[in-house]
Amino acid sequence: MTDLPPGPDGPVSNRISDGVFLNTVIQGRNITVVLPPEVTPALSGLPPGSVTFTGREDQVEDLISALSPVHHGERAVLVTAVVGLAGVGKTELVVQAAARALREPGWFPGGVLFVDLFGYDPERLVPPEQALEGFLRALGMPAEDIPAGLQDRSRLYRTVLAAFAERGRRILVVIDNASTEDQARPLLPTDNTTATLVTSRDTLDLDARLHDLGPMDPQACVDLLNGHLHRARGTGDTRVKDEPEHAEAIARLCAGLPLALRITAAILADSPARPLASLAQALETAHTRLDRLRRKDRAVRAAFDLSYQRLDGPHARLFRLLPLNPGPDTSTEAATHLAGTDHWQTEELLQDLARAHLVIPPGPAEAWGRWRMHDLVRLYADEHGRTHADTDRREAALTALLDFYRGTTEAADTHLSTLPGTRSPRFPDRDHALAWLDAEHLNLIAATTTAHTLGHPETSIHLAFNLAEFLDRRRYFDDWITVSTTALAIFRDLGDRGGEGQALNNLGLALQEVRRFEEAIDAHTRAATVYRDLDDRHGEGRALGNLGLALQEVRRFEEAIDAHTRAATIFRDLDDRHAKGQALQDEAVTHNERWLRQSRADHRLAP
Repeated sequence: MTDLPPGPDGPVSNRISDGVFLNTVIQGRNITVVLPPEVTPALSGLPPGSVTFTGREDQVEDLISALSPVHHGERAVLVTAVVGLAGVGKTELVVQAAARALREPGWFPGGVLFVDLFGYDPERLVPPEQALEGFLRALGMPAEDIPAGLQDRSRLYRTVLAAFAERGRRILVVIDNASTEDQARPLLPTDNTTATLVTSRDTLDLDARLHDLGPMDPQACVDLLNGHLHRARGTGDTRVKDEPEHAEAIARLCAGLPLALRITAAILADSPARPLASLAQALETAHTRLDRLRRKDRAVRAAFDLSYQRLDGPHARLFRLLPLNPGPDTSTEAATHLAGTDHWQTEELLQDLARAHLVIPPGPAEAWGRWRMHDLVRLYADEHGRTHADTDRREAALTALLDFYRGTTEAADTHLSTLPGTRSPRFPDRDHALAWLDAEHLNLIAATTTAHTLGHPETSIHLAFNLAEFLDRRRYFDDWITVSTTALAIFRDLGDRGGEGQALNNLGLALQEVRRFEEAIDAHTRAATVYRDLDDRHGEGRALGNLGLALQEVRRFEEAIDAHTRAATIFRDLDDRHAKGQALQDEAVTHNERWLRQSRADHRLAP
């Protein structure tokens, strides 16, 4: 019994039986806390785990290891937070880990307390006072002994947990779906013994061991889909086994999000005769995919809504603009051009979006400053971006981004040529230029192939030509073919014959590198014809020289010699001695190659 100073109505005291007293619990008259004999998982309301749970074994093991009373020879991790995107499976993972930990002898003899705070649903959000009342009732506190205020409830709750721990009845606390530190912190034990699992869409400042939960891998997605169908329809449902390629397509289109996979499985279970191919085809169209990923009261879009609605103006605008980047990730520098703000402000916005798990930050092995979006989040953000196109100044943001890619690529290209010339001050040297091109490679290819469809054909053209040296140097020949083909189609649409000749020439060079010589010959032949029609003698000479090299590769030596001879004649007439010398050298090499092959043939036929 701990006596407190007398109050106006007489002595005030608090008594905790079968427990310990840690500072002032509550101010009241004759409060007696008697610990109940047991707190069981059933009493505490731990949700049942899914019997089709799969693909997260490593993550479960990590959580169980953290919950162990002895963690790698040290004290257990007291607070573990599982954070991730809406629908990624945080609650299921924690429930599975908690259920397994409760089965470990001696780990949590006091049982488990579970609460879903509904932190992202304004209509169902559970304030910490309400959660503490539920916990205290589960811990055996009579209603009349539960104080009214948050601070007093939290003190009493923590004191009771400490009492259980001191008596060898350690409890596991599971706090699901917390949205803020203020919502979760009053529920955290403070006795240095009781363990806590927290889930949130945000990376909360709770001094917790963080576990970032990402999407599932493709095979686990297929297994989850199959497991749900077997659960709903029995093992006689063999659609996943019978249509493996369409099961993989559904997994890909759901982008590893368990919520999306469960919805698709439920849709398929509703219609056992529906083939997987039908659903895969329905999901293939990007702009309607989120519409298809819903069933009754479950929808991917609705899950994302709860996170999006919490964003303020600048964060929401950048979130909506990020899908304008056509490639797989966005650098902070590129996002700065999208947002129209300075570098540091943009980086802060991106980090806030990453803490909310609406963008994916760089991993430990990745370079800092590159950000990605989950495929379904990207579709969701783009939907809102189109709705807010005017207020976000979406077209201006796209133009700024493409201008950044175009101008910086041109600057980098000036450092790649081995010939004398002006080098852009944008990069200090060739290594820095190459490093930027390497980092932005996939974004630049995507920008080249999509800019013209967005009303910026000149950007596609400039990128295609300014990337040629880099793609050749890095041996990205398939990409070189792609951007050259894109440029060729644009020039033909514009009726630009000179540009068409340039694009054909580059296309032929790229085709040669992948040994598609017949196609290369056709491209160079057409390029020479275009230049001849335009009376561009220099262009015709270059095309003929490249044609000769392609013909030589397929041993059409006479035609190759003719092409080189014609090229040399053109360059002689133009008084371009360097180009003439190269043409004559190529002609000589072709003559030599023809002679060597003929000699070998004659030798094989000699008696």
